[in-house]
Amino acid sequence: MNKTLKQLREERQVSLDEMTALINVAEAEDRNLTDDEQKSFDTTEKNVNDLASRIDRLERSLELAKNNPVSFNTQDVAKEDKDLKKFTFGAAARAAYTGKMDGIVKEMDAEARMQAPNQMYRGVAVPSSVLHSRALVTSSAAKGTEVASFIDQLQANSVLAQAGANFYTGLQADRKFPIVGSCTASFVAENGYTSGTTEAAESGALTSKTLAPKKMISLASMSAELLEQNPAVEAALQRNLAVAVMAQFEKNLLAAVDQTSTAGVNGPASIMALANAYGTSAIDAAAIFGVEAKVLENNINAAAAKFAYIFNGNGLGTAKGVAGSDYVAGFMDNFVKSINNTPYYVTSNVGSQADGTAAAAGKDMLLYGDMSDIHIGQFGGMSILFDPYTTASRGIGRLVITNLMDGLAGRPGQTLQSIIEA
Repeated sequence: MNKTLKQLREERQVSLDEMTALINVAEAEDRNLTDDEQKSFDTTEKNVNDLASRIDRLERSLELAKNNPVSFNTQDVAKEDKDLKKFTFGAAARAAYTGKMDGIVKEMDAEARMQAPNQMYRGVAVPSSVLHSRALVTSSAAKGTEVASFIDQLQANSVLAQAGANFYTGLQADRKFPIVGSCTASFVAENGYTSGTTEAAESGALTSKTLAPKKMISLASMSAELLEQNPAVEAALQRNLAVAVMAQFEKNLLAAVDQTSTAGVNGPASIMALANAYGTSAIDAAAIFGVEAKVLENNINAAAAKFAYIFNGNGLGTAKGVAGSDYVAGFMDNFVKSINNTPYYVTSNVGSQADGTAAAAGKDMLLYGDMSDIHIGQFGGMSILFDPYTTASRGIGRLVITNLMDGLAGRPGQTLQSIIEA
């Protein structure tokens, strides 16, 4: 496999670090390199020089390619983008309804099954590339209209993504995130170890968390007449599906109590339930300042973090009552939607129940912290199946849409604080 320029540079830096480490050890012990160390140093130096030559050749070849572009590559890319725009959800729904696939729908179905041979597709398969592509919808009565991609719609309807969570799309396998914590450091005397000196014990727990695909089924009632393609149907179909998918997804992630062990409840565990609980009283100014302090006490890098508040409706109402009428000059800026210069968001999914039962009415709910510690994954493509039987007595059928998704927080006990009023 050919290595990229970045990989070669990183490999060369590793070798340089090895050489530096050998020298530093010998100098610290005030001695020359041993025979074995000298042999290792010479071998590593040769590798550094070889890599430098390869890097130089690759840099020159890339510069030549940049100054002498090949025209047919651009044409191929343009053609590919144009072809993808011909694909619409409406056309896929009609193919699922009639059982007849042709043209771009058939081509994309084959591509989806080739990209993910282990994924169980039912009906019409839709590859990840199409989910990222805008559709160009035309009809006899309307000029061609571009409709946003399904992934765009998912992200637009995710309050966690808006607040700063990482959103990964088109994943083809489990994604593992290493988690390192509990590292220690200490000062020691310059003249080395002396009696009574306490050295820092080795520490650092290396764990990991994994995004793994979990099946989500979405249902949409459709009539044969509605399947007649037009821009409004395409936009509405994608938007409504995205709203339904993200609403259920974030009901799981933001549930007041984790329900994954409850009968009939599947999907990801609740991030809200795993966050460090600040308290169970109603939201007030002290609590809002308190959750900020608790997160910062865990040495979260404020410069790199994406801090945000996410309220339920009742919690935001209470926070506004605390602010009173002085939004801009004080504690809350209602124009830019921030508290203490930190953005806030609101969704009914905070404190919700993943099994569909009503959350406690009139209770304050709040999730605060570094939202970049949250990871959301959408896996592969989707499948579209038309069910003509279940609702046939009403003269309509159902589209059955299957998506694979998951979500988690890397260190919820350190980066996130919750308030769930009792």
